[in-house]
Amino acid sequence: MAPDAPVTVLIPGDLHLTTPGQPNRAAALRAIDDANELIRPDFVQFIGDNVQDGSDEQFALFGALCARLRMPWFALVGDHDAQGDPTARRFRDRVGDPCGAVTVRGFRFLRLNTQEARPVGLSPDQVAWFRSEVDAALAAGERVVVFQHNYPYQIWEDFAGPGTDAWREIVQTRRVYALVCGHTHYWQLANDGRNVLAAVRSIGDPEGGAPGYAVAVFHGEDFAITYRPVTERGPLVLVTHPREVLLATGPEHVVTGADEVRVRVWSGAPVGAVELSLNGGTQVPMDPCGDGFWRAPLSGERLAKGTHRLAVRIEDATGAAGGHEIEFAVDPTGRYTAVPMVRPLVTSTTFC
Repeated sequence: MAPDAPVTVLIPGDLHLTTPGQPNRAAALRAIDDANELIRPDFVQFIGDNVQDGSDEQFALFGALCARLRMPWFALVGDHDAQGDPTARRFRDRVGDPCGAVTVRGFRFLRLNTQEARPVGLSPDQVAWFRSEVDAALAAGERVVVFQHNYPYQIWEDFAGPGTDAWREIVQTRRVYALVCGHTHYWQLANDGRNVLAAVRSIGDPEGGAPGYAVAVFHGEDFAITYRPVTERGPLVLVTHPREVLLATGPEHVVTGADEVRVRVWSGAPVGAVELSLNGGTQVPMDPCGDGFWRAPLSGERLAKGTHRLAVRIEDATGAAGGHEIEFAVDPTGRYTAVPMVRPLVTSTTFC
């Protein structure tokens, strides 16, 4: 694959594995099958709470699941993984180091262990490592993506343990491209005016919808992410450019003139047609441009300043359909100030 090609990551929700015959294991197997047969990401990132009670038997079940993957994978430690085991010894023995970094085509993906203190916290050594990795990545011209189990905007739960003030100082004073989390059991995207975050819905105890996984695409200044329930079997579509306004944090993420729309399509059957509609207007055909991507010109110079709605629809050879809709921002002067927002708004939770 070309050095400047997009990076695709599949992120299953918290698995909470217990025994082989449970629905969450069946859902996890569907996610694994999709990773192998449909999405074929650069790697799979498990987001923590991979098992329910941290037992050796449950970690063996998780290991057998991971062994089915035909691409690299990494796993975070969650509070359930370290149940009764504050140093996460069993996780380290059965899975590996809960912290780490990997660089793929200009993106440095960092894995944090937010379980070094309960209910959340990082040790001074990990904070120093995190700061050093971020600074080294930025000095090398790499974009930083952070994976961590605990979600800073989890309702009814404080993100305020040891080391979290230092964590905030790092992510607020350095350019962090995106943060992807688990723990919440519900799916949510958030923009705090500087950083964008995603919380992936749990597979073990899902709230707000069916269990599933997130698919994220990283490419230059483009960051796009979507959630796919394991119950869906048709084609998957993701608008990768322009950047969705919810995920926009600066002027580099808005349309300023003539541009193009790019979408990534994953389909188990040949793709019949891909069409886009701008602001509810006429359907316009898109053209394939390789590696599952489709494109069409976007006359940004004709669009008024503000937000606009883009809808993409696909139909495959079997008649199965899929689609994706986003809002994106336009300003011919290139000015943009991010407004804090979340989607969906969540006001109650059963699990935290």
